[in-house]
Amino acid sequence: MELPKAEILQVACEIADGSRALLPRALHPAIPEYVTFVVTRYPESPVGPFDLAQVRLMARAGVHPRGYVVGAVASTASAASELRARWGYPAAPGEITLRRYHDRVAAMVRREGQTILEMALIDPEIVSGGDLQYIHGITLARVDGASQLIQVDPHYTLHNAARGRAHVSRFDAAAWHATPITLTTPISASVSTSDTDLPRIRFVMDPEAPVVRGTRKVR
Repeated sequence: MELPKAEILQVACEIADGSRALLPRALHPAIPEYVTFVVTRYPESPVGPFDLAQVRLMARAGVHPRGYVVGAVASTASAASELRARWGYPAAPGEITLRRYHDRVAAMVRREGQTILEMALIDPEIVSGGDLQYIHGITLARVDGASQLIQVDPHYTLHNAARGRAHVSRFDAAAWHATPITLTTPISASVSTSDTDLPRIRFVMDPEAPVVRGTRKVR
Protein backbone atom coordinates (compact mmCIF):
# COMPACT_ATOMS: atom_id res chain seq x y z
CA MET A 1 0.00 0.00 0.00
CA GLU A 2 1.71 3.20 -1.19
CA LEU A 3 1.17 6.13 1.18
CA PRO A 4 2.61 9.41 -0.16
CA LYS A 5 2.87 12.74 1.70
CA ALA A 6 2.19 11.26 5.12
CA GLU A 7 2.41 13.58 8.15
CA ILE A 8 3.95 11.71 11.09
CA LEU A 9 3.97 12.96 14.68
CA GLN A 10 5.94 10.76 17.10
CA VAL A 11 6.30 11.30 20.85
CA ALA A 12 8.48 9.12 23.09
CA CYS A 13 8.15 8.77 26.87
CA GLU A 14 9.87 6.66 29.49
CA ILE A 15 7.58 4.43 31.52
CA ALA A 16 7.56 2.73 34.90
CA ASP A 17 8.26 -1.00 34.83
CA GLY A 18 5.39 -2.41 32.76
CA SER A 19 6.99 -3.88 29.68
CA ARG A 20 7.33 -7.49 30.76
CA ALA A 21 3.62 -7.83 31.49
CA LEU A 22 2.71 -6.84 27.92
CA LEU A 23 5.55 -8.07 25.72
CA PRO A 24 5.47 -11.56 24.17
CA ARG A 25 8.29 -13.78 25.42
CA ALA A 26 10.14 -13.48 22.10
CA LEU A 27 10.71 -9.75 22.71
CA HIS A 28 12.85 -8.05 25.35
CA PRO A 29 12.17 -4.64 26.93
CA ALA A 30 14.11 -1.62 25.75
CA ILE A 31 16.54 -0.09 28.23
CA PRO A 32 15.34 2.29 29.53
CA GLU A 33 11.74 1.16 29.08
CA TYR A 34 9.71 3.54 26.94
CA VAL A 35 6.74 3.89 24.62
CA THR A 36 6.21 5.80 21.42
CA PHE A 37 2.93 7.42 20.45
CA VAL A 38 2.66 7.75 16.66
CA VAL A 39 -0.13 9.69 14.95
CA THR A 40 -0.01 9.71 11.15
CA ARG A 41 -2.19 11.42 8.58
CA TYR A 42 -2.32 9.62 5.23
CA PRO A 43 -3.88 12.00 2.66
CA GLU A 44 -3.75 9.35 -0.09
CA SER A 45 -4.20 5.57 0.09
CA PRO A 46 -6.02 2.77 -1.77
CA VAL A 47 -8.78 2.96 0.88
CA GLY A 48 -9.00 6.76 0.81
CA PRO A 49 -7.56 9.33 3.21
CA PHE A 50 -7.25 8.18 6.82
CA ASP A 51 -5.40 8.83 10.06
CA LEU A 52 -3.76 6.20 12.26
CA ALA A 53 -2.76 6.44 15.92
CA GLN A 54 -0.55 3.81 17.54
CA VAL A 55 0.79 3.14 21.02
CA ARG A 56 3.98 1.12 20.67
CA LEU A 57 5.91 -0.49 23.50
CA MET A 58 9.55 -0.36 22.48
CA ALA A 59 11.49 -3.58 22.61
CA ARG A 60 14.21 -5.70 21.03
CA ALA A 61 13.81 -8.73 18.79
CA GLY A 62 17.22 -10.28 19.27
CA VAL A 63 19.55 -7.30 18.76
CA HIS A 64 17.09 -5.32 16.60
CA PRO A 65 14.96 -2.49 18.06
CA ARG A 66 11.26 -2.89 17.39
CA GLY A 67 8.00 -1.17 18.35
CA TYR A 68 5.37 -3.64 19.61
CA VAL A 69 1.92 -2.24 18.80
CA VAL A 70 -0.29 -2.62 21.89
CA GLY A 71 -3.12 -0.44 20.59
CA ALA A 72 -4.21 1.37 17.43
CA VAL A 73 -7.04 3.60 16.25
CA ALA A 74 -7.89 4.38 12.62
CA SER A 75 -10.12 7.24 11.52
CA THR A 76 -12.17 5.16 9.06
CA ALA A 77 -13.74 1.72 9.34
CA SER A 78 -12.33 0.65 5.96
CA ALA A 79 -8.78 1.54 6.99
CA ALA A 80 -9.18 -0.25 10.34
CA SER A 81 -10.41 -3.37 8.53
CA GLU A 82 -7.49 -3.34 6.04
CA LEU A 83 -4.92 -2.79 8.78
CA ARG A 84 -6.28 -5.68 10.85
CA ALA A 85 -6.66 -8.11 7.95
CA ARG A 86 -3.40 -7.46 6.10
CA TRP A 87 -0.87 -6.36 8.72
CA GLY A 88 -2.31 -7.48 12.04
CA TYR A 89 -2.80 -4.03 13.55
CA PRO A 90 -5.21 -4.11 16.52
CA ALA A 91 -6.99 -1.16 14.90
CA ALA A 92 -10.40 0.09 16.00
CA PRO A 93 -12.32 2.99 14.43
CA GLY A 94 -12.14 6.33 16.22
CA GLU A 95 -11.64 10.08 15.81
CA ILE A 96 -8.16 11.51 15.29
CA THR A 97 -7.06 15.12 14.90
CA LEU A 98 -3.57 16.33 13.95
CA ARG A 99 -2.99 20.08 13.85
CA ARG A 100 0.02 22.32 13.29
CA TYR A 101 0.34 25.63 15.17
CA HIS A 102 3.19 28.15 15.15
CA ASP A 103 4.59 26.79 18.44
CA ARG A 104 3.47 23.16 18.43
CA VAL A 105 2.08 20.18 16.56
CA ALA A 106 -0.79 18.61 18.50
CA ALA A 107 -2.78 15.40 18.21
CA MET A 108 -5.89 14.07 19.92
CA VAL A 109 -7.55 10.64 19.73
CA ARG A 110 -11.15 9.91 20.79
CA ARG A 111 -13.13 6.70 20.96
CA GLU A 112 -16.77 6.24 21.97
CA GLY A 113 -17.00 9.86 23.05
CA GLN A 114 -13.92 9.73 25.29
CA THR A 115 -10.53 11.37 24.76
CA ILE A 116 -7.95 8.61 25.11
CA LEU A 117 -4.80 10.47 24.01
CA GLU A 118 -3.67 14.10 23.86
CA MET A 119 -0.08 14.89 22.99
CA ALA A 120 2.08 17.54 21.35
CA LEU A 121 5.50 18.45 20.03
CA ILE A 122 6.32 21.84 21.50
CA ASP A 123 8.65 24.45 19.97
CA PRO A 124 9.55 22.61 16.75
CA GLU A 125 13.01 23.15 15.27
CA ILE A 126 13.82 22.10 11.72
CA VAL A 127 16.29 19.21 11.43
CA SER A 128 17.61 17.03 8.64
CA GLY A 129 15.52 14.00 7.73
CA GLY A 130 18.61 11.92 8.48
CA ASP A 131 18.29 12.95 12.14
CA LEU A 132 15.06 10.98 12.52
CA GLN A 133 14.75 7.25 12.94
CA TYR A 134 11.51 5.31 12.55
CA ILE A 135 11.82 1.89 14.15
CA HIS A 136 10.02 -1.01 12.49
CA GLY A 137 6.80 -2.18 14.10
CA ILE A 138 5.61 -5.59 15.25
CA THR A 139 1.99 -6.67 15.58
CA LEU A 140 0.47 -9.82 17.07
CA ALA A 141 -2.07 -11.65 14.90
CA ARG A 142 -3.37 -15.09 13.99
CA VAL A 143 -1.77 -16.53 10.84
CA ASP A 144 -3.07 -19.88 9.58
CA GLY A 145 -4.72 -20.46 12.95
CA ALA A 146 -1.62 -19.75 15.07
CA SER A 147 -0.49 -16.62 16.91
CA GLN A 148 2.41 -14.94 15.16
CA LEU A 149 4.38 -11.72 15.51
CA ILE A 150 4.24 -9.79 12.23
CA GLN A 151 7.10 -7.48 11.28
CA VAL A 152 5.85 -4.31 9.58
CA ASP A 153 8.78 -2.46 8.02
CA PRO A 154 7.75 0.59 5.96
CA HIS A 155 10.15 2.63 3.85
CA TYR A 156 10.44 6.38 4.37
CA THR A 157 11.48 9.19 2.02
CA LEU A 158 11.43 12.32 4.17
CA HIS A 159 10.65 15.72 2.68
CA ASN A 160 10.90 17.79 5.86
CA ALA A 161 11.40 17.14 9.56
CA ALA A 162 11.43 18.90 12.93
CA ARG A 163 12.11 18.03 16.55
CA GLY A 164 10.86 19.51 19.79
CA ARG A 165 9.86 18.88 23.38
CA ALA A 166 7.46 16.03 24.05
CA HIS A 167 4.27 16.61 26.02
CA VAL A 168 1.50 14.09 26.79
CA SER A 169 -1.44 15.66 28.62
CA ARG A 170 -3.74 12.63 28.53
CA PHE A 171 -3.13 8.92 28.10
CA ASP A 172 -5.90 6.43 28.91
CA ALA A 173 -3.81 3.27 29.18
CA ALA A 174 -6.82 0.94 29.53
CA ALA A 175 -8.33 2.21 26.27
CA TRP A 176 -5.11 1.21 24.49
CA HIS A 177 -4.94 -2.27 26.12
CA ALA A 178 -1.88 -1.04 27.99
CA THR A 179 -3.07 -0.95 31.61
CA PRO A 180 0.35 -1.73 33.20
CA ILE A 181 1.96 1.30 31.51
CA THR A 182 2.52 4.44 33.58
CA LEU A 183 4.27 7.35 31.90
CA THR A 184 7.19 8.93 33.75
CA THR A 185 9.59 11.18 31.78
CA PRO A 186 9.10 12.69 28.29
CA ILE A 187 12.02 11.89 25.98
CA SER A 188 11.57 13.56 22.61
CA ALA A 189 9.13 14.41 19.85
CA SER A 190 9.44 14.67 16.08
CA VAL A 191 7.27 15.48 13.11
CA SER A 192 7.86 14.89 9.42
CA THR A 193 6.27 14.77 6.01
CA SER A 194 7.26 11.57 4.26
CA ASP A 195 6.42 9.28 1.39
CA THR A 196 5.95 5.88 2.99
CA ASP A 197 4.14 2.58 2.54
CA LEU A 198 2.79 -0.54 4.17
CA PRO A 199 4.81 -3.26 2.42
CA ARG A 200 4.22 -6.95 1.93
CA ILE A 201 4.97 -8.95 5.06
CA ARG A 202 8.49 -10.35 4.94
CA PHE A 203 8.94 -11.99 8.35
CA VAL A 204 6.78 -13.61 11.02
CA MET A 205 7.96 -14.80 14.43
CA ASP A 206 6.85 -17.28 17.06
CA PRO A 207 5.79 -15.09 20.02
CA GLU A 208 7.00 -17.70 22.52
CA ALA A 209 10.44 -18.59 21.05
CA PRO A 210 13.72 -16.66 20.78
CA VAL A 211 13.79 -14.85 17.46
CA VAL A 212 16.93 -16.68 16.28
CA ARG A 213 14.86 -19.89 16.28
CA GLY A 214 11.32 -18.58 15.81
CA THR A 215 11.67 -16.26 12.80
CA ARG A 216 10.30 -17.43 9.47
CA LYS A 217 10.69 -15.63 6.14
CA VAL A 218 7.47 -15.24 4.19
CA ARG A 219 7.90 -16.23 0.55
